[in-house]
Amino acid sequence: MLMWAQLITFVCMLGTFLLFAAALKLPPALATAGAAVVGLAVSGNIGSLYHLIEGAFGYFDVILIIAMAMVFMAALEAAGILEEISYRITRQLGNKPLLLSLASMVLVMLPGMLTGSSTAAAMTTGRFVLPVLVNAGIAPARAGAFVALGSIIGMIAPPVNVPVMIIGSGIDMPYVGFDIPLLLLSVPAAIAVSIWVVAGINKEPSGDKLEPGQAAPAGASERIPGFKVYIPIIALLAMMLAVRLSKGSIPDPGIPFMFAAGALLAMVCGRPIKLWDTIVDGIGMAMPVMGVLVGAGMFVQVMTVTGVRGLLVTSALDIPIAWIFVVAALALPLFGAISAYASSSVMGVPILLALLGNDEIVTAAALSMLAAIGDLLPPIAIVPSLISQSSGEGPDFRSELLRQAAVPIFCLVLWAFAVLRWAPAIGRLL
Repeated sequence: MLMWAQLITFVCMLGTFLLFAAALKLPPALATAGAAVVGLAVSGNIGSLYHLIEGAFGYFDVILIIAMAMVFMAALEAAGILEEISYRITRQLGNKPLLLSLASMVLVMLPGMLTGSSTAAAMTTGRFVLPVLVNAGIAPARAGAFVALGSIIGMIAPPVNVPVMIIGSGIDMPYVGFDIPLLLLSVPAAIAVSIWVVAGINKEPSGDKLEPGQAAPAGASERIPGFKVYIPIIALLAMMLAVRLSKGSIPDPGIPFMFAAGALLAMVCGRPIKLWDTIVDGIGMAMPVMGVLVGAGMFVQVMTVTGVRGLLVTSALDIPIAWIFVVAALALPLFGAISAYASSSVMGVPILLALLGNDEIVTAAALSMLAAIGDLLPPIAIVPSLISQSSGEGPDFRSELLRQAAVPIFCLVLWAFAVLRWAPAIGRLL
């Protein structure tokens, strides 16, 4: 009887989310928070509203990282650093499609690598890369699919992978030793997608390419000369690597502090910016992602209180080991359509518990990729939606983008499934 009550609660929560997100078109944060409230009501715990407050702070450390990371990206954008890097890539590689796509992939991935958020990539460097690829002769929808896929790959690449952090927190596993497994997942995927987008290039470019040595576009007087344009990014990566490689000899100031330091460096390495306006812009860009984390925290907290999360754990443990990989490949992306972060916690943790002894680090890395793919899937498809909004291509652009991305998405699922299935052997090789 108790199991049926938990199952009914879970179905009501999922149904409420789909109603709010797909039918009423509410933001994902409100949809997940509303589903949490309905879960409390259906389970008879509506008087325990304090669980919503506790859940809202469940991912507070991750929210701090994303907030400061977005301030850093806003500083790079306001200082003209992102635009300058994009211009240099276009000028140097405009006649070399494969090198251009590889460089563009790195540029798209960078915000996701630094923030653990696919939406950060879509909202920042993705906006600069999209017209570069279109001018190189790639169809707009295919270029948009490239940006969306790169955003997801950057999200799961090191040094910051939020889904892995969430999965690890569910079993008290520290975020240590993930760099090589995450590189194994992300680097081949990034190269494959870069080759895929070049395969669809037109012979006649749709815009004017910049030749090496060609005069700079309007606004060249505001360009940033020399090597200093790269200093904020290099300094941030150096701080992260120094802490990781020092094995405790260098105090860890925390990732939010590192992003703050990088933002201050961007102020002196680029065009003059207004500090307060940049902070406001960065927090504003981070609000949708932070809202999703707050709502996902409420959702997961209510699932825990009502026993739904325990039901999922016990159900996962009862699945034959031969089928658990198939369940992971299907359930994590589909639940990730609600939120990649919620999928990591609700589905990732039970599946990881069911696969204990399967090299937990490689397994968690593969699960994070499966969860992240959910950001590409309807009904929300948050990354394609953001790219569609910023492209100005019209209302049908998102559907065409998703159609173009369908085969690469399926290949990413297969790649993550393969790594998950053979995690023990991969772990021994690494």
